Amino acid sequence: MRARIDWHGHGLVVDFSRGQAIAIPLDPHGPQPAFFTETPAHAEPMRAGSFVGSIAEGGSCNAEVVSFIPHCHGTHTECVGHITARAERVQDTIYTEPTVARLVSLAPSLDGDDAVNNGGPVYADDDLATALAECGDMPFEALVIRSVPVDEDLRSRDYGRETYPVLEPAAIRRLAGSPLRHLLIDTPSLDTAHDGGQLANHHCWWGRSDVSAPGGIDAARRSITEMIFAPADLADGWYWLHLELSPVLGDATASRPVLYPVDGLA
Repeated sequence: MRARIDWHGHGLVVDFSRGQAIAIPLDPHGPQPAFFTETPAHAEPMRAGSFVGSIAEGGSCNAEVVSFIPHCHGTHTECVGHITARAERVQDTIYTEPTVARLVSLAPSLDGDDAVNNGGPVYADDDLATALAECGDMPFEALVIRSVPVDEDLRSRDYGRETYPVLEPAAIRRLAGSPLRHLLIDTPSLDTAHDGGQLANHHCWWGRSDVSAPGGIDAARRSITEMIFAPADLADGWYWLHLELSPVLGDATASRPVLYPVDGLA
């Protein structure tokens, strides 16, 4: 199914028959990603009195109790409630309308500044600026950042044993000062895991710093989606984004962003 969409004066042709989810399926019985926890997501049969939710154990049906942490196990979307004392929930807070997204690939570089990522890899602002310049005058509200080369192991990586790239300060300030509403990344966090609790990039993105979003954008309604996986055969370019959220309420929730290719612009 192809649809023509009038997007701020640009005519888009979107192919809704070729949507591709960029979420990592979370298998509580198999390999899975993990971040900031030593306990994997897991599932076990429900038990209530004599009832057991497992046909293999003699029950009448299968019914599992699944335990996981949205922030730590797999693809999730979070809201400003992640860094505020108020109990803000994703479903009530963020912009939820489908929108235009740009997928860009960035090659992390090693930066000697230990204050940025403990000397680990960073997404350089110059590289980000180059990628954004290629977008021309097309307005868009979501940015999907993919690390290259694409590593299939991201779908089951234990980030307690691995470093990952983060946006350097100038890069996150650039994004925070833009009209973006959604930021999607293939790392487990917008900040380095051990920064003394500062979460500087999160604070900058949600307007809790000296960077202001442009008029019409409420920074407190922005979203961050972490631990996505965009396969290598998904080309950089324009997409129509549906940010599908779990109905489980919280400052973060499991999510399934879907990208539909934009086949034409006018």
